[in-house]
Amino acid sequence: MITIIGWLIGLGTFVVLAFLIVHVLLSLLLIVPSWRICERAGFSGLLSLFHLVPVVGPFIVMGVLAFTDWPNGEAPPGKR
Repeated sequence: MITIIGWLIGLGTFVVLAFLIVHVLLSLLLIVPSWRICERAGFSGLLSLFHLVPVVGPFIVMGVLAFTDWPNGEAPPGKR
């Protein structure tokens, strides 16, 4: 019985570690382009670090970019 409990604890630890590694890699993949978008829009690039917050982080970044006025304004029609 004790070996089964130890095996389950080890498996759980592995699953949590794998989830953490995948989350950090995907967050880093999203941070670079969103950093550039935030800077071009006039926000601090540090806003893109919200991608590191599990589950709700990307929604925070998208919400800020979608529903606030951009300090640099929107690009004129000829510059898109």
